[in-house]
Amino acid sequence: MLLMVLPMLLLYSCGTARRSEPILGPLALQTQQLENGRVVFMQNCQRCHPLGEAGLGPSLNNIPLPGVALRFRVRSKAFFLGIGRMPSFKKHEISREQMDELVVYMKALRRHKTNDAVASQ
Repeated sequence: MLLMVLPMLLLYSCGTARRSEPILGPLALQTQQLENGRVVFMQNCQRCHPLGEAGLGPSLNNIPLPGVALRFRVRSKAFFLGIGRMPSFKKHEISREQMDELVVYMKALRRHKTNDAVASQ
């Protein structure tokens, strides 16, 4: 199963950086977990994915990956060897708890973008 999924993820990551629609307004952080995830995102992801949008790296807001796939992409350097510039973030750099908070925040960014797009139609 993993041998079937890995090549698909590999091909998917080769796509060019696409710009998604900008987030319309600030994301209201309602829990401490979201706020902590925002801090982890700002420290580790914001430089290349500003507010989840395309920058040096591709947009994160239009990638409908489940949490386990997001964790894999953040942790695995072998997945990106020779393909992209994204570094891996090991457990001593982003703890398991911080990774959970980061995934919650990234999903909230994506939902916020989707809700704003629906509300503006």
